[in-house]
This record gives sequence, C-alpha cells and structure tokens, in this order.
Amino acid sequence: MLLIVATGTALRFYRLPFIPFTYDEVSAWARTGFSNFKDLIEQGVMGDGHPAGIQVFLNYWRMLFGDSEISFKLPFLMMGILCIWLVFLIGKFWFNETVGLLCAAFIATIQYAVEYSQIARPYISGLFFSLMAVWCWTNYLFNTGKMTKRFQLTAYILFASLCCYNHYFSLLFAFIIGVTGLFFVDVQKRWLYIFANLVVVILFLPHLIITLNQFKIGGVGGWLSRPDYYFFFRYLNYVFQFSWWTKGIVLLLIALGFFYPDNNIASKNKFRIICILWFFLPMLTGYFYSVYRNPVLQYSVLIFSFPFLLFFLFSFLKPFNLSVNFLLVAGVMITCSYALIFQRKHYTIFYHQPIEQIAKNCIHINQELNGNETVLINEPSKYFGYYLNKYQSNIKASYWQDLNIQSYIQFKNYLKSLDRKFIIAGNIPNDYLALIRQRFPFMISRETGFTYNFFCFSKIKEGVKVFNDVIFNDTLNFKQPDKYWISAIPPAGSLNDSAHFSMDATQEFSPAFYAPLKDIANSHYNVVTVSVHVKNLNWPNQTSLVFSFSNGDSTFFWQEKSLSLFMDSSESSGTAFYSISLRDVDVDMKHTFIKTYLWNKNKEPFDIDFMNVQLQEGNPVIYGLIEKVN
Repeated sequence: MLLIVATGTALRFYRLPFIPFTYDEVSAWARTGFSNFKDLIEQGVMGDGHPAGIQVFLNYWRMLFGDSEISFKLPFLMMGILCIWLVFLIGKFWFNETVGLLCAAFIATIQYAVEYSQIARPYISGLFFSLMAVWCWTNYLFNTGKMTKRFQLTAYILFASLCCYNHYFSLLFAFIIGVTGLFFVDVQKRWLYIFANLVVVILFLPHLIITLNQFKIGGVGGWLSRPDYYFFFRYLNYVFQFSWWTKGIVLLLIALGFFYPDNNIASKNKFRIICILWFFLPMLTGYFYSVYRNPVLQYSVLIFSFPFLLFFLFSFLKPFNLSVNFLLVAGVMITCSYALIFQRKHYTIFYHQPIEQIAKNCIHINQELNGNETVLINEPSKYFGYYLNKYQSNIKASYWQDLNIQSYIQFKNYLKSLDRKFIIAGNIPNDYLALIRQRFPFMISRETGFTYNFFCFSKIKEGVKVFNDVIFNDTLNFKQPDKYWISAIPPAGSLNDSAHFSMDATQEFSPAFYAPLKDIANSHYNVVTVSVHVKNLNWPNQTSLVFSFSNGDSTFFWQEKSLSLFMDSSESSGTAFYSISLRDVDVDMKHTFIKTYLWNKNKEPFDIDFMNVQLQEGNPVIYGLIEKVN
C-alpha cells in the first residue's frame, strides 16, 4: 500500500506549481472573494447548479491561503490520495486484501482518478466523502470487532451530509447508501438507523431554498447533449483510458477470478449485489433524467460510484500471497501509468488549459510584435484577467462578450475599424474566424489544445513567418470545372466563357461542390470552410449558402446561411462563409459525402465571382481529456 500511495501521490503532484486551472476552476475562482455570506450564496452559488458546499469552502479557503492554483488544488489532491487508501480498506473488508490492493492500484494510476484529484471541483471531494460514508456505514452494519458503533454512525451522518452539500449526484449516492442499509440493519437498531438518516435530511434542509432555485435554472442542457444508448460503453472506454493495455489487464484479472476463485464466494454475494446496484443506479437515474428532463449525465458525475465497479469486477479473486499481490499490483500500476502518460498524454494535454495558454501566447506574441496587434478573446474578461495578473501583464484585450457581436455584418464592420496589422484570435468561432482570415490572410502563429484554439493573423506577408494549415483547397474554375464541381443546370456558356457565373431567372441552384470526404479530409478534426463571393445583387434577396453531409441517398446534416447575414441592403457584393469542424458532426469518414452550393430561392439574377472549399487541420485534442487521443 505504501508503494501504491506513493505512486498515486507522484502522479498527482507531478510539477505541482505548473498545474493550471481548468475552465471550471477559473469559473469557481471568479465566484469567490466574498466577505459577505449573503453575497457569496446569491452571486457565487445560486447560478452554478451545484450545492453550496465546495464553493463556500473555496471562498473561505481563499481568505486563509490565497487564490493560487496550488492553494485551491491542494485540499483536493490530498483527498485524492486518501481515496486510494479508503478504496483499499473497503475492498479488503468487503472481499479480501488482494481485491483491495488491486482496486487501490487502479484508483492510484488511471486518468479518471488522477485528473479529478488535480481539479478543485466537487468530484474527488465527492468521492472522498462517499467513500468515508461507505466505510463508516460498513463498520456500523457489518464490523463485529470492538468498534464504537455510535461513533461510526455519527461519522456516517457527517460524511453523508457532506455528500449532500458537495454535488447532487453525491447526494443521490448518499441516498442510495442510506436506503441500502435498511435491508441489512439489525431489527433492534432499525429505528436508530432511520433516525440517523433523518438527521442527514434535516442537516440539508437549510440548503433546500438554494436547491429549488437551482432546479428552476435547469441543468447543463445548453451545451451538454442527451446521452444515447452507447453512453455506457463510451464511459467504460473512457475510464479504462481508451487503452488496450489497461483493458487487457482488467480482462486478465477478471479471468484470474475464474481460474483462482475466492473460496468464500457465496458469503460475499451481498456485497457484489451492492456493488452492482451502487454503480448502475446513479448512472440509470442520470440517464433517464437526461433523456426525459434535462441533460445532466457526464463522466465526471459517475466518479462517486466508480470504485464499486472495480470491486465487483475483481471480487471473485481469491486472496493471494505477498509475492503474487506485488506482481499483480505492479502490473496494474505500470500498465495504467503507461497509458496515462504516453497514450492519454495527460501531462501534455491536461497541463495546457485554455485560459492560461491563451494568456501566455498573447503575452509572448505581444512582446514579439511590440504591441502592434489587436487582441480578441472569446473568454470572460475576469477569467483572462486572472492569468494576466499572474504573469504581470498589462495587455489590452477586447472581449467577445463585451463587444456583444450579434451578426456577421457587425463583426465585419468591427474588423474594418481595426487599424492594427495583426490580430490575435483566442477561441473565436469558426465562422467568425473565416471572416478574420479574409481581412488578415496570413497566419503567423497557431496553437491548439484541450477546448481552445489560438491564432495570430497578419494583413501583410513581409517580415513575418507564415504558417499554412490548409490540407485541401479547391476553387471553382469557371472555364474548366474540376471533378468535384457539378452543375444543376446545363453549362450554357456562362460557366465556360466568362470569369464569373451568372445566375438568372431560370436558375434555382448554383454549381455545387460534391466530394467524398475520404478524398479530401485526413482527420475527423478537420475544419471545412466554404466561401462564396457574389456581386450585382439586388435586394431583397433570399439566396442562401447551403452545406450538407450525406451517406448514400440519405442526407443527415443540412444547414443554410442566407447571404443577407453577410451583406446588408446597401451592399450589392460581398462574401458569404460557412465553416464547421467535422468533429461537431457524427460523420463516417469512409462513406460521407460533402455538398455545398447556393440556393437561389426566388430565381433572382446575380453573379458569382468565386466559390471555394477549403479544409484546415483543426484541433485533434480539442476534447482530448474525454476522447481517444490519436
């Protein structure tokens, strides 16, 4: 256990001073610093969607120990280490020492547990409170040794209450623990046990007003999609690190349980049933609530019940001697650590978080360009300011939220108003990035990471090093169209003899780009950008730029953007854009076709100067902490 805990500690504390805040942590930091408890609840807790416990703790912890990343993360790192020990204790008591050691080894080394130990949010804390509640619950109900039952029951009340104040899914888990105990408590102690759980309910009553207000707000359905039937399998793939090495060691240990079974299997079946119920009930509750009410089910909220999946999987193993235990534990830790470090690239991806990296890149570029750049950041100014203050920078940035950009036309006019030669773009949406590229055509810096994209563009090519992220580029040749360009009308002169394509009253559809994705893309993360320049446009005009994906005869994605989104009634010419990351659509790279064209709904005359389709590299690790890293 010392070896396991030491390994888990090293993996969690590696380069501690350089572990940045995640986006959620910066959000939590921004909601601390209140000296008035009423303000803390109203402004720091109410709009968050989580119970008040962790936010209140962080607020007063900040008062005592400051607001550095180390200060915020340290309590959660320590709880992450204690979780390793608690998993061992529970696994050993419920089954045997070998099971406890193996489960602890997994908790010490898999990314699921390591990552959330490094995040000051209510996940590893919820796991710690849940495990403590389970350990005290176990001792109260099943431990026949010389232990103070009253103390165990009191401690159970404390940690079950902390579960309730920590996260609504850890509250759910505490409820499941409490109900489960009714089936095992001695008859003569049943009313005392029920009273203990009523005390937990009473202790949570002061929070009820906050909870009711948060439920009115709803969950995270604004950005979180509803889970589908494959959620469970994706979850298993995620927790076992998308690694055949990790999954292989799991399967090996399961197989060992069949060849070397525990001699007391029957006596432990009650705990196996508990493990199955405790693992699946929170997932099923979250699943059905997400499908029929509001999406809330994420991998993070299932961490409170995850150890019980491990307990069940390895529960059939018999207790081995010290040498075999050492070999098994070493195999688990080496395999999982390898997957964590080299396959998941945890210390590269996790240690490059969006707010800090964008700030550091801005500071670096600012020094290189001597301040001759516009800085445009699509992040809250308070979040970005944390890292500008940390690195003692006085960069003046424009913030997307403050500009209140409501349309492409408004953004186009904003770009026209800029008098700088360079522009920095941090986390700007793809469509708006296409407008930036039109006015600042030369890319001189680019960095991508987990949930962030950073670019710097230049108006001029002289004196700068230009980078190219284009992997495919095809412009319609009006005289001799390439193989991917098809026309919905007969090529009656206008396509072959002119420098533009003339739409008239007989033409509802322009020439279209139609190509198999496998021919033009090299990654599921490529960004497709379509640009069309038109002139001699009369208003009102209902023409739109259409973009679609199809599989055989079935179109599964179709969107249009009106030209009026890019040009107002005073303009007779202009450029329309459509840009999308392939990652944002569930495309089959082998069988999907891409199609784009102009739809001249009212068959009005105008000219097309050019149509272009371009694929850029995209961001292969944009969701690298929850998806497989290629």
